[in-house]
Amino acid sequence: MIAMQIQNAYLTHNRPKTRRSRTTAIAVHWVANPNSTAMANRNYFNTTSRAVSSNYIIGLQGEILCCIPDEETSWCTNEANSYTVSVECCHPDWTGCFTGKTYTSLVELTAQLCQKYHLDPQNGGVIRHYDVTRKICPKWFVPASRGGSDTNDERHWKQFLHDVARQMQRGSTAISTPAAEPDSYRVRVTVDALRIRKGAGTSYAITGCIRDKGVYTIIKTCGNWGKLKSGAGWICLGYCRKL
Repeated sequence: MIAMQIQNAYLTHNRPKTRRSRTTAIAVHWVANPNSTAMANRNYFNTTSRAVSSNYIIGLQGEILCCIPDEETSWCTNEANSYTVSVECCHPDWTGCFTGKTYTSLVELTAQLCQKYHLDPQNGGVIRHYDVTRKICPKWFVPASRGGSDTNDERHWKQFLHDVARQMQRGSTAISTPAAEPDSYRVRVTVDALRIRKGAGTSYAITGCIRDKGVYTIIKTCGNWGKLKSGAGWICLGYCRKL
């Protein structure tokens, strides 16, 4: 097994140094500060007068910073602080959609933590900040009907939990560096009608519709969304099969 690369950048402020007596879930967050870096968010935790911090922060390039050892409490998830490990994620824009590299690292780190603490990601072992306080966090995993960017049936969130469980089953929870996103790849549409949107998410306007179950080239990936080479917009990859 190749060890995941995690940089220790421990806080000297906003670190209570309290060891949790139990760990029953991994809590996922977004930084709500588009295009900011993992280190910039770490430095904010280390200087702000607010009582806020996180165990981990994942950057736009998939880099992982450990701000507080995961055995210790962080101030990130309100009343759930006493039983959760917190993971903050950077994102390029206000949709909250993660880059492919951020998403890959999030899946692998969450799988590693679930294995460490013997948690089932699909049975309460992984939660959103939203699940604790109904805060729109992380936005990409909160339903659009609640102010987020996910589908109302929570397709993004369910896919993430599935990906974590699948990563755990592979028996390898980490890689040395996140896999690079391909420059382009082809997919076949598997549904009769697939909406094209202006951006990566259901909150964006519909610009067209694919009805031929054809093969299309994707030039950029954002979470579960792909940008069409034609420039027409973005499609949900959950309704496509990669070729």
